[in-house]
Amino acid sequence: MNTVVYIAGACLLVYAAVTIPRNAKKARAKRAQAKAAMPVKIDAAAYGLVPAAQVDTARPGPDPEADAAVAAARAGDWRHPAAYLADAGNDWDLRWYRVGHLVRAAADDDAWLTAWRTERPGDPAAALIHADALVQLAGKVRGAQGGARTTAEQFEGFHRLLGQALPACQEAARLAPYDPSPWVAQITIAYGLGWSHDDFRQLWAEITARDPYHFGAHVSALQYWCEKWRGSSALMFDFAERAASSAPRGSLLPVLRLYATFEHVLKQTDDSFYEDPYVSAAVDAVLDAVDLAPAGHHRLPTVRHLLANAAYRTGRYAEAAEQFREIGGYAGGVPWMYFTSPLKQFVHVRTHTFNEWEKAGRPAAPPRVAL
Repeated sequence: MNTVVYIAGACLLVYAAVTIPRNAKKARAKRAQAKAAMPVKIDAAAYGLVPAAQVDTARPGPDPEADAAVAAARAGDWRHPAAYLADAGNDWDLRWYRVGHLVRAAADDDAWLTAWRTERPGDPAAALIHADALVQLAGKVRGAQGGARTTAEQFEGFHRLLGQALPACQEAARLAPYDPSPWVAQITIAYGLGWSHDDFRQLWAEITARDPYHFGAHVSALQYWCEKWRGSSALMFDFAERAASSAPRGSLLPVLRLYATFEHVLKQTDDSFYEDPYVSAAVDAVLDAVDLAPAGHHRLPTVRHLLANAAYRTGRYAEAAEQFREIGGYAGGVPWMYFTSPLKQFVHVRTHTFNEWEKAGRPAAPPRVAL
């Protein structure tokens, strides 16, 4: 045999022996990458979940009483909303929660509120809704985009309306000096208009003097202290930790740690923070708080959304699955509302939760220590 031919043939065999397995390995890797890139799908009904097309992205959970009050307001009946608000009594956070529903209705069409204020000009509840509706309208004018994508005209309208809202809040506070709600409404004004830390602490003192563990106030105040508004990551976490650790048994305020975690990750665009032991401990604390809360607590749906997301991102799929089952067909809350498509983000996390839970053999959630 020709020596040159023999050498060439041997080289080809060696080349094939090296290259074919290498190419096969590359092909397998490509197939794996393609499979990983494919959208993960589950049969929602098989897990007892509401199909994506039926998920409500406007609310965190069901509330027939709120729906009825809002429907009455939109039909021009102010007496039903007035009774709905009065029924909260001195449960200040429940009152503030109900104000939120009515304010959104007033921001769309305030004819019913105008009729209420005309018939009862000194009504503190009507004054409160009017004041916070101005705050909500300011937010609508500004829009939800970051500062770089917000126009000068939007900022001007935002600041102008917040300036109008402040005396309206002060008037509502004068009419109901015992109610923290008009002061809570000013938190958005504080971070929107850039109040100093000292001025904000004075506002906070007014709120906590009336209700030291007001859930809505704490969630709103965390926005003031976060980096995107008037604080920093350190100030935000400090606020969340102090509030969560001092909250009484049965309070849902431990979820502030998860709010802070989400804000931090969103700002830093780095999900690796979920690997920090702090987050897993925060999930445990919120699970405990949820266990202690009454089944119909008005803030439970809001808390469950953050809890489901954090449990998923910390690899606690069985616990995340439990929360998604409790959430049902609602996606109107944090964290989903921060994304361009809240529904898409909600379904993505829910789908991957159940997919990972299935791959793990459908384990039960670890037993909770008796509280």
